[in-house]
Amino acid sequence: MKKNFLTKVMTLALAATMALTPVTASAAEKTVVTSKEYHSVRVDCYDEETEVFDGSRLYDYVASLNGCYQPNGYKIYTALDNKTVTVKKTGNYAVIVGGKTAKKDQGSLKFVAPKTGTYKFTFSTKNNVAGGQIFIDQLAANVKGNTKAQIVSFKVNYKAGSKKISHDASVLVTDDPKYTAYATKGSNVLSHYINDKTSEMTKVSGSIKLKKGQFVFFTGRDSGAGYDESDDVAYNFTGFDVSIKKTK
Repeated sequence: MKKNFLTKVMTLALAATMALTPVTASAAEKTVVTSKEYHSVRVDCYDEETEVFDGSRLYDYVASLNGCYQPNGYKIYTALDNKTVTVKKTGNYAVIVGGKTAKKDQGSLKFVAPKTGTYKFTFSTKNNVAGGQIFIDQLAANVKGNTKAQIVSFKVNYKAGSKKISHDASVLVTDDPKYTAYATKGSNVLSHYINDKTSEMTKVSGSIKLKKGQFVFFTGRDSGAGYDESDDVAYNFTGFDVSIKKTK
C-alpha cells in the first residue's frame, strides 16, 4: 500500500513538472516561409527607379531560409554557389539553388542509400517557395568510374522538336504548364524552342535499386540561367521539392 502511494505521488509530481516545462526552442522557433513572402522580398530587391537588382540582398535572404519550413511541412535546405546538400534518410525535402556567379548559379542534392532496396524519387516545383522552371541533371560525367554513384531513369513526357521522349536521366519540371521548363545551356534561348528538349510536366518520378552506401546526385539550375552569361545576371534562385521513398 505504501509503495503504491509513493508511486502515485511521484507520477503526479512528474506530470506537474511536464506541464510546467516550456516547449523546446526548436519547436517554438520553427519558422514557416511562404512563396508569397519569398517573392515579396525578391520584388523588393529590384529598384524600379534605378533599374538595379540587388542580388546580394536576395542571396543573404535565401541563405537565411536554410532550416526553415514550407507550408507543406518540407524542411528547406539551401544549396548555394554549387554546394551540395547530403541526405541519408528517406523523406520529403525542399531545396533552393542558385549562386553569386553564372558558373556557380546552381546547387546539388546527394542521397546516400541507408539500406539496400528500391528507392522512388518524385520531383516537383509547384509548392516550393522559390520554385519555377528547373533543370535537374545527374552529372553522369562527374561520377564516371565511381561504383557508388548511380543514375536514375525517369518516366517523362518531354519534347525535342517533333520527337517525344519517354525516359530520361534529366528532370525538367515547372510550377505551371504554361511556362515550359528546358535544359539549361548557353545564352542562345531560341535553341530551347527548336531542337532542345522541353517539358510541361509539374511532377517527374523515377525508381532505382541501390545497395547500402550507393548514392544518386542531382544538380538543379534555373532553366534560364545560362552557363555563359555575365555574372551580373546570376542570382537565379529557384527550388524543387523531392520525395524519397523506399518501395522494396
